[in-house]
Amino acid sequence: MKLNKTIYNILAIIPARIGSKGLKHKNLLKIGNKELVQHAIDQCKQSKLINSIAMSTDSKKIQNIAKKNNVWCEKLRSKKISNDTAKLYHAIKFAINNIDKKFDFIVEIHPTYIFRSPKLIDQAINFLINNKNLDSIISVKEIKDTSHPDYVIKINNKKINFKKTPTVFNRHKLNKRYCSMGLILISKYKSFIKNKSMVGNSCGGFIIKNNLPCLDINNIDEFKYAKYIYENKVE
Repeated sequence: MKLNKTIYNILAIIPARIGSKGLKHKNLLKIGNKELVQHAIDQCKQSKLINSIAMSTDSKKIQNIAKKNNVWCEKLRSKKISNDTAKLYHAIKFAINNIDKKFDFIVEIHPTYIFRSPKLIDQAINFLINNKNLDSIISVKEIKDTSHPDYVIKINNKKINFKKTPTVFNRHKLNKRYCSMGLILISKYKSFIKNKSMVGNSCGGFIIKNNLPCLDINNIDEFKYAKYIYENKVE
């Protein structure tokens, strides 16, 4: 896919609060001598389409990392919009409200996906730009394991009903179903403001075909696994 050469104002926002239930201070953990937030910053900086980057955080340490990279992080967001129940909309809106500039597109980049390539980000942006009928996109991955709904069985009177499940047909005949991921979310600026969400009324699915970029670090096992893969260049 060729990149769209039309110049747009595209803002990448990295939401990175300090708190985390699953893995303490995960956004500041290091893999390959770089914090997760640094990986996210590098991915955005290497993009050929993103021309502005902002960090939305409640952490002074993360703020310092952002400023060292010339990433906007002039203000810290309040604890009220940084706790476990806070919505990502408020984290993104906080950054937008404090930047005196208008944008065409907003890209939401979470630090927990360290294997997301700049090329993949640009392909996703280009996908939304080229599909004029869409106001937003979210990354999706095809479900191929037993979480697929076609594997569901019913039990009636203690008897299992295997009808229309992969036990009676080849698994290659599974209907195509997808799950959404926070790997890449992109919204037209006007849609985000109108819908108060990165997901608009006409949201498209940007299909991720490889497994590695989908690795999301949210607990200690995922962190150790990602660290091993990154530092040993396992593919």
